[in-house]
Amino acid sequence: MNTKQKNLLKIAIITMSFVQMGTNGIAPILAQIAAAFPDASATRVQFLMTFPSIFCLIFTLITAFLSDVLPKKTLALGGLSIVGAGGVLACCFHGSLNILFLWAAVLGIGIGMVAPLAPALINERFINQEKQTMLGLQNAANTLGSMLMTFIGGFLAVMGWQFGYLVYLLGIPGIIFTIIGLPRDKKTSAVKADAPKRDPFRLVIWKEMIITLVLLMGFSAVPANLAMLVAERGLGDTSLSGMMSTVFLFGGMAFGILFGKVSSVLKKRTDLTGAILLAVGALIIASSSSIPLLFVACFLAGSSISLIMPTCMGSASRLKGYETLNSALLLSASFVGVFITPLLTSLTAKITGSGSVTYRFIMVAIVAIILAVLTVVLKRSPETKQG
Repeated sequence: MNTKQKNLLKIAIITMSFVQMGTNGIAPILAQIAAAFPDASATRVQFLMTFPSIFCLIFTLITAFLSDVLPKKTLALGGLSIVGAGGVLACCFHGSLNILFLWAAVLGIGIGMVAPLAPALINERFINQEKQTMLGLQNAANTLGSMLMTFIGGFLAVMGWQFGYLVYLLGIPGIIFTIIGLPRDKKTSAVKADAPKRDPFRLVIWKEMIITLVLLMGFSAVPANLAMLVAERGLGDTSLSGMMSTVFLFGGMAFGILFGKVSSVLKKRTDLTGAILLAVGALIIASSSSIPLLFVACFLAGSSISLIMPTCMGSASRLKGYETLNSALLLSASFVGVFITPLLTSLTAKITGSGSVTYRFIMVAIVAIILAVLTVVLKRSPETKQG
């Protein structure tokens, strides 16, 4: 692969990653949806954000198996097209909350098809420091996509909340660069007669799956509770919580861009450092009402995902020939973590006997401390590479 082809491949991987955190795309319009359907409970409306995670999980695993018989280029184009179509359909047909759940399922299917392909391509086609750099950039692209959806969605919703769904057209750059830059891996049959047989699959990344699940439980709870924290303490209006969420995401994007260099310095302590930053950020948020300090805390907490996820994703290449399946398993663990995040709220209330948002951030800090312990106790032991 020459330099031009490699650069086009990098752009394709980065742009297809814009939709990976697409479940956050409707966050800016949830209040308007609730107003449009006053008979629906607030919990049911909020479930529109987590409902796609179920289908993301299912189709992430399905895509891992389909990648054995279909080219990744075909799967990526299909997934990105489904994401864009889901957004357009939701914009055009939105007469009931039930039909919005249908489009949420469609979005989850599309995101689930795309999500495991980008890290799998990196693990297959890049090595050493270049692979580490690309894993960081890919994670930064996830966060950038979420930031763009949140930012643009707020402006589109001025014309009407249904127009906020058009943010899912952010998949179009991914479609264009996937067509241009992603080579088509030939798949004529599930198993070629003359192809070398792969060794039986072994679950060599179970430690990384546990770490990923616990990370997303704590990480996702931060932006989910920022608006309520601002309201509870009387710090400002929704614009302040929106800016705090943006800084939180920016922390992830910044450390994603720097991941290659940071990981080369921190080495085996990269994921431990991420867990510590999440704990420190959550404790500052829980204990301080200083707005500048809260912004710093949001940045620190947000950076955690870009120190831990690329580290775990790099392990997906440990068993050669199963890069897509291992990426899918890690992402499935992350979707489970996101989906069960609301349990932290109810668990915190039961333990403390209080609905105060402050205690929720203390619980996030506890989860982060547990995560830090896991990164040490479950430290990746050398595995025999399969090739």
